[in-house]
Amino acid sequence: MGVLSLTSAGPSRALRTLSPMRKRLFRIGAGLAVLGVVAAAVVYVLYESGAFRSTDTERGETLPTNEAEAPEPPPKPRPAAKASWPFFRYDERRTGVNPGARARPPFNVRWSKKVPRNGYLEAPAVVSDGVLVYGSYGKRFGSDLFARDARTGRLLWRKHYRHPANFAGSPGIYRRTVYVTSHDGNLRAYRLRSGKIRFRKKIAAAESPPIGRNGLVYFGDGPRGGDGRFRAVHWRTGRTRWTFKASGTISSGAALTRSTLYFASYGGSVYALDRFTGRLRWRTSVRGARGNRVPFYSTPALGRGRLIVGGLDGSVYALDARTGDQKWRYDGDGYVYGSASIWRGRVYVGDFGGGFHAISLRSGRRLWKRRIGPIIGSPTVMRGIVYISSLRPPRTYAYDARSGRQVWRFKDGQFSPIIADGRQVWLTGKARVYRLAERGRSGRKTASGKGSAAARRRAAPRRARGE
Repeated sequence: MGVLSLTSAGPSRALRTLSPMRKRLFRIGAGLAVLGVVAAAVVYVLYESGAFRSTDTERGETLPTNEAEAPEPPPKPRPAAKASWPFFRYDERRTGVNPGARARPPFNVRWSKKVPRNGYLEAPAVVSDGVLVYGSYGKRFGSDLFARDARTGRLLWRKHYRHPANFAGSPGIYRRTVYVTSHDGNLRAYRLRSGKIRFRKKIAAAESPPIGRNGLVYFGDGPRGGDGRFRAVHWRTGRTRWTFKASGTISSGAALTRSTLYFASYGGSVYALDRFTGRLRWRTSVRGARGNRVPFYSTPALGRGRLIVGGLDGSVYALDARTGDQKWRYDGDGYVYGSASIWRGRVYVGDFGGGFHAISLRSGRRLWKRRIGPIIGSPTVMRGIVYISSLRPPRTYAYDARSGRQVWRFKDGQFSPIIADGRQVWLTGKARVYRLAERGRSGRKTASGKGSAAARRRAAPRRARGE
């Protein structure tokens, strides 16, 4: 009866029919419910504002100006034989954007090459002077480093190493030399065209993608077996110029400006160093909701004065590139292993929860979001289209970078998808590398595995003549 009265005659009459004890319990319950709602709202607001996560910045020799605010020089036109994507994420700022790349989907497959045995491709390829270089990862049978003619796919040279010489990070190409780190603790340098070894330097287990500038090659060591040092070595001899000891091991590569080097570590810190001396400019430590340090796997990216890096707490952080101060934090759906792409004031990044996010570089506000599958790779932006791969199922997706509308899909991918220059495109699949061409520029099979109708009609007379 009390329930019927409450719903039909209103709460005031229902309260009059209750005993004093029940009235008291009713009021206490209602008050607790209101307090619970208010507390939940306060906790949500505090969480969104980052109150449960903190950053602490230690400063050294900071610069008076923010070098990352300076625009990058426009790319120089290159012939197809000189196609260039020499480093992981393309450029020194690790943006994942080559302004000189002009191809658009849909694509045809010009050729594909499978890695041997049970190997797979954990990191994207790099290309320079018409040579495509990539490494396979195979714990049981060892790993291989390949160099192919970027246009034809012809094998130029191959290096095979037994476990634990596993290549888990992208090579880097600098001054016609290929540099690659390995889990066996060696940095190896090969001549680009011949594969002749230039030097091998024993350091520590590493998978950091090397990058070169001004005669120096930069990389870190870790995860397991590394000693958490970031290093600068001479490009020709491998002689160490400087080392810097970080908190925790390092999988991150370096992002560079004119005089500063940035990287992140598993120890929960992001660093800015003088890249000529290795001296600290600043160090920002990030702590999670439980006071734990937030590990970082991904390589930072730089754009418009900000450094963007994803954490294994599932958040993306934007720091001031000059001071290390946090500008914003964006919460994803899972671990952020991959690096971000930065294009025209937008940040693109995926997470292991399957979310692919477009974020405002200025404010950290979500612009759009798509759900695919777990993501551990990094996106690429080319002519207003952003490409990303999912781990399960292994697929590559292309979205309009402004609206998030899907424009293309390819039935392979898994890690980091596409590198490109000019009209040439190469896609890294789970265990294959593909060269793609814009449909209409090739009569080969399409990216879905079938030739176009026009191509089949053109091929029919040739088959009839026995060509």
